[in-house]
Amino acid sequence: MIFVSGTKDICMENTAVAIGKFDGLHLGHQSLIRKINSYKAHNMTSVMLTFNYNPSYMLQGKALSLIYTSQERRILAGRMGVDVLIEYPFSEETAHMDPTEFLQEVLIRHLGARHIVVGEDFCFGRDRKGNTDLLRGMSLPLGYSAHICPKIHTTLKEAVGQYQPGDEADISATLIRQAIQEGKMETANQMLGIPYTIIGTVVHGREIGRTIGMPTANLEPDRTKLLPPNGVYASTAVIDQKIYPAVTNIGRNPTVAEHQKPRAETYIYGFDGNIYGRQIEVRLYHFARPEQKFENIDALKAQMHQDMKNSLEYMEKLSLE
Repeated sequence: MIFVSGTKDICMENTAVAIGKFDGLHLGHQSLIRKINSYKAHNMTSVMLTFNYNPSYMLQGKALSLIYTSQERRILAGRMGVDVLIEYPFSEETAHMDPTEFLQEVLIRHLGARHIVVGEDFCFGRDRKGNTDLLRGMSLPLGYSAHICPKIHTTLKEAVGQYQPGDEADISATLIRQAIQEGKMETANQMLGIPYTIIGTVVHGREIGRTIGMPTANLEPDRTKLLPPNGVYASTAVIDQKIYPAVTNIGRNPTVAEHQKPRAETYIYGFDGNIYGRQIEVRLYHFARPEQKFENIDALKAQMHQDMKNSLEYMEKLSLE
């Protein structure tokens, strides 16, 4: 996959373009991606157009908090078969572009869009005046086809925010973000369509786990990464495309280290190798318990063994469902 970021100097032809924030690449986003990929059979290039800064954060002055970082989104989009991922610069100039100008200059002139795919609540241009009606109305004059993907609904397995188990809800990045913040990983994963993932490079820790026979792989997520509550999670780790059962602690490890920055420390069951400095992927499935401080290392070791046992049991049950 080709990745383009931070430049407006783009020249493409014969493309099918999906536009959106794509924070999370959830099931709704995946429907857009499947649509643009379908045009590849007609010698079109599938393009995912997003921004190198989430517009809602810039316009509303919010702190940056992303389900998937730019790096993670790039990796996942490549797996989904996207040909080109563009992180278009979101500046004051971009924010104040007239919607028609954005269509003409960015999508048609620079990206060579022949097919444009968006969600039903898509808005663009100055003051968000551009919408799906405008997109359809300009399709004939500008020579492209517009495809509007409907929202995808789901029946929630867990209570999230104002919703109760069994309630119907539209899948959205906002609802997924809320589920993650509440530690409702099953519900977040249900809407994502894939497990919530942390991808990063393994860094050195204090190696306390190694001294007690349970070495951990330590990741320091990017500051933009939205993390679930501190605690222990049933998880898996992906190393060289092989999936291992695991248990992950999100937090500061108060018993032995008290890190200033939150870490994801993962004990990988059945793996014994040196992965320092290598990129791995950790997938979270279930919030098992809050992070806690133990009286001593022996108590920590006993709990880590119990956590791994519980995680293995959870993953076995999940595979049978």
